[in-house]
Parts: sequence; structure tokens; C-alpha cells
Amino acid sequence: MAARKEILSDLSSKIADGNIRDAYRTFEELPVVDQIAVSIAPGVGDALAAYEIGEFGSRAKTNIEDKDYLGAAGNTGLAALSGISLIPLFRFLRGARGVTKSAPKLAEAPSPEKPPTREPAQLAPPKITEEVELPEVLPFNTKPAKDLAYKTTQDYLPLQSKARKFLHGHYKKIDPEINELSPQDWIKTLTNPNNEIPLGELRILNVLDELNEIHPKFAKEVAKKENNKISKQGLDSFMQDQQMDALQVRNVPAGQLQDPDISFVNDAVKRSQRQKAYFVRGAGEQRTRKMHLSNLEMVNPNADDVLDNTAQTISGNKAYVMDGIGTNKPVERLNNAIGVDDSRQFQEIGEALQELGVSENDTFVDIFRVQSDFAKEVGRSDNFINPKTQAAITKKLLQYNKLTEELNPFLATNPSKSGNANLIARVLEDVYELPVPGLQFKLNPEDMQKYTGRPFTESLDKTTEDIFYTMKDGKQTYIDVPNNPEALSKAYFEDISKSPGGFADFKNGVTILKKAVIPKVNDFGSGKYKIDPYFGTSTTNEMVLPVRANVLEAYKSGADGVHIGNRQAIKEGANPDTKEGRRVLEKYDRGEKEIQKILNELGLGNKKKELTTRITGTNTEYDGTYLKFTDDLKKAIEEQGINAFKDGGPVEIDRMLADL
Repeated sequence: MAARKEILSDLSSKIADGNIRDAYRTFEELPVVDQIAVSIAPGVGDALAAYEIGEFGSRAKTNIEDKDYLGAAGNTGLAALSGISLIPLFRFLRGARGVTKSAPKLAEAPSPEKPPTREPAQLAPPKITEEVELPEVLPFNTKPAKDLAYKTTQDYLPLQSKARKFLHGHYKKIDPEINELSPQDWIKTLTNPNNEIPLGELRILNVLDELNEIHPKFAKEVAKKENNKISKQGLDSFMQDQQMDALQVRNVPAGQLQDPDISFVNDAVKRSQRQKAYFVRGAGEQRTRKMHLSNLEMVNPNADDVLDNTAQTISGNKAYVMDGIGTNKPVERLNNAIGVDDSRQFQEIGEALQELGVSENDTFVDIFRVQSDFAKEVGRSDNFINPKTQAAITKKLLQYNKLTEELNPFLATNPSKSGNANLIARVLEDVYELPVPGLQFKLNPEDMQKYTGRPFTESLDKTTEDIFYTMKDGKQTYIDVPNNPEALSKAYFEDISKSPGGFADFKNGVTILKKAVIPKVNDFGSGKYKIDPYFGTSTTNEMVLPVRANVLEAYKSGADGVHIGNRQAIKEGANPDTKEGRRVLEKYDRGEKEIQKILNELGLGNKKKELTTRITGTNTEYDGTYLKFTDDLKKAIEEQGINAFKDGGPVEIDRMLADL
């Protein structure tokens, strides 16, 4: 390897002859440490900087056109910095001097050439290697829809998994050639908007995390495979395992109903009322307020091992949502009312029900209450963490951590370089500006040894004896540390690494950049909530799960239909003239719309008039949406089931985050 002096001489000659491109190509082939040294050199470094701005811009443009966004961040081993600022790294290495500030020296250098077009890469002939026997991919065993449901602890409520139904070909026929993919390719397939798999379901199945990136559990599952790929059978088995405890529906015991004696608009519903509590993994754990069902404690049937981390009991106070339902015969009640009051209003209600095909003996399940303390506590969109923002911050911090791996060896072996302080300040300036309250940094002895090539103890500015006798506030700082060299050195190093800020000072003027601690979800903002599996447009949509569960339960029980309306909510104090009252009533409007979404998923969206009717403006118990179980609807539910999550779709994520 040529000496650094010879390298500089060669580069200077090429620059003087106007061969900037050749000089830059030579520069790119140098080891990282030599690149840093050259970039700091006056004249040569500035000329290369002028060229690299155009070169990086050209490459980044090509990367972006190819949708290689990480590649667009930079094209050298140190280009991770461009994730923090889209400026070539070596401008920072010259002490954060802008190119315009180097005009006097740049004037002496030849004008930079126009960045050339990329030449085709010269590929070396393939090496002859022994043929590796690939692991056998087992055939995929397709199951009927009924075997893909969530185990909600209620055998009569097998809410379906749309993600697993997709894998098993029950809709949007999956390409039969797709059998074994990398986790990234599976994510692309599952989140393809055309496949209409709800992102919320992929989150509850631990395929995606709250940032809608690959979940660590899924990544860990794939890491077990020899070729870092997972088969369709393996993915389905993983999803099946994750369905355990994901959704639980529990009947509230008769003696512990919430407000059972409150005044009702429909006395038949009051007499037959039942309540259920719904538990959703990823929603409710952060709750702090005790409101409804606070005294309800139920045994968790899945916690059969005392040593397991699964909770042994389930608290009603941690329920994601609760509901209240009852049964009645709406036409029979209407006829009795008409016998007392034969007003035109009751006549019109009767005509609407008759047109739907509801007879006097038809029994309907009435969803009279849906109450979510979770939704009330988390409130509006500004109480949620925006996953796009959080993902961008996390990505920048990871890129910064990668940069420290590249820079620290140079900083450790070149402590006297005049540009070091400016370099460190500029790099950390971008990190400090990230909106992360109380961002923490860390440095461990193993990394220090890697940076310096020596035991970390040689970087400490105190001997173990000095450390032992260190005093603070009149007492020995390390009196509780075992009196041996290793323990004392580690304790002292830990204190240095915990010093405020993103860098730490060591012996002989060495300054090292510390790595950033990637914040957990809750650290991105005090009192913020991560988006839950049923997150909707701007907050959680607590109506989805209860409405779907009750439609399925009503069908399974042999009822003739389902009714949902807001009259009981108004009876209980939801005033449409107040902001809070309108918020509650809007929730019931969403509940009525959920019925239409169920019909769309069952392929019956075009039969809305045959299956539903909506009565409004009568200010009676009959206001709301009625769903009639016709033969076609019964057949569709029997064959397809009802999904636990609403449809995904091409604009789901953008719509979901629009208000955040």
C-alpha cells in the first residue's frame, strides 16, 4: 500500500492535469482511514468535494429512479451520514466548511467535470462451486376458512383472519408460484394494497410492528431458517401461533353488569340484556383510568403455566371495549304501539320493516351500547404517535449509529486533527435536533476496544488506584465497587459513557462518538399511545370488533337479524347539541356503517336494499340500521365467516395517517 504522502502526490498530479474523474476514482478505492485523511488535506480535499457533490447527486438520482432509497443516501462506506443530511460526508470531515466558503482554494483547482454516465459493470466470470443442496420446501396444506379463525375464547365467535384466508386462497388468489420468500418479500406481498389485507391485522399478528415495519418476532422466526427465507406453510404457522391471545371476547357475569338498571328506551332489551368485554393485544395496556368493569376479574384460560409471562387473570378495567346487547321483536312491539298510537310516523316505520321482510315473530339482536374507556382516554389523533414520523426518526438514529462505527476508529487514532471538533459538533447537531425527548446515548467497553485496537483500560485517564480514591461530595465515589482492577475500570468507564451528550473524552485527547439509544414507543412523547390494531382515520375505531362479533353471534344463535342505533346513548345523556355528545353519536353512525362493510366483504354489497334498512328522525327506539338474515346472507356467513378486521385497501395507510 502506498504511503499517504505518495497518495496525496498522485492525486495532486491528476487534479493539476485536469483529470478530476480519475483522481476521484483513485480516492474511492482508498481505505476508509486514508479517505478521511485525504478529505481533510487542503486543496486536494476541496477539489474532490466539488466533484463529489455532482457525482453523489447523479448517483442518488439514479438510485431514487430505481427506488433504491437506501442506496440514494450515499455510495461510499461512510455515506450513512446522508440519512441525517443529504450532503456528501466528506464536507463534514473538513470541519463542516461549506463548499462556497472554500472559494479561494477552489478557484485554484480546475473546474469539475460533468458527472459521467454510469458505465456497465464488468462482471467477473462465475466461480465454479460445489452445488449446495437446498432444504426441501414442504407443500402447503390449504384449510377451510373456519379453521383459520381467531380463538376468542368463545367457540361460537370464530372471527376470521383475512391474512390467513389470503394465504389459503379464499380470496384474491395468491400466485401458486409463491411458496418461499424472504421476510421483506412477504411483507411486500401482504401489504400490497390490491390484496386488501388490513395493516391492523398484520400488526396484531406480529408480522408488522407499530411502525408498519417487520416485527422483531417475525424477523426472529425467519432467522431460525438456514436460507433466511420462510415458506408459505411456515408463515401460516407463525400467524396461527400469534392468534393465541390476540383477541378475547368474554361474557360479563350476570351479577357484574355495568349499569344494568339504568333507564332503557326498550324494556324488552333491558330484560334480556347481556354484556361482553373485548380484549385486544396492543390496546388497553397503557390505560391508567379506572372506569367501567373495574371490579371484574376473570381467569385467563391460556395462562396454564404459572411461570409463563401470560397474565393469570384478566381485568375488566383493561378491556379495549365493552358492549351491551338484548333481544326483542321489533314488529310485534310496533304493532302493540300502533294499537295505542296509530300516528303516521309508526305507520312509516312499519312499512320500512315490512319492505325489509321483517315479520311479527322475527327476533332481532339489539346492540344498544358500545363503550370504550380506552378510546375515551386516548382521545384524538394528537394523542397517538405517528408511525411514519417515528420510523423516520428511528431510521436516522440507526444511520447515525452506523456512522459512529465508521468515524470512531479515525477519531481514536487521529486525536490531534484540527477538524475533529467541528466534525463531531456538526454530526451531533443533526442528532440533537431530532424531536426525541431526553434522547440517550451509550458506549460500551467492547466497542471502545474495537475502535482503538487496544484494551479499553488503556484509554482511561486514571489508573485503577486513582479510580479507587476518586472523591465526590466528601466520600469515595467507587466505595461500593469491588476493589479489583477490572471492576473499578468498568465502573469508571460506565460513568464516562453516561456523561451528558453524544460524545465522551478519553486519554490523550481522544473524543469518541457515543451511539444513540433507539427510543421505545412510549419515549417518543410523554403520554402518547402507539397505534392499536383497530386504529382508524385519526383515532381507534372501537365499533369494528363489537359490531362484527355481534353480527356473527346473532347468526349463530338463530336470530333473524341485528339492529344498532343511538337512541339508548341519547337516553343515557349523549346530547347532540354538545361536542362530547356528538362525538358519542358519531361512534354509533360508524357502527351502522360497519354493517355495510361486512356485506361488502361477503360479496353482498350490491344487495344492500334487500338486506338492510335505516330508519331516522323518529326519535324512537326504532331509529337505526336493521340487518335481516336472508338465505343468501346466511349462506355467505356460513361459507366465508366474518373477518375480525375490516377491509384494507389501496389508500388505507395514507387515509389512516392523514390527520396525524
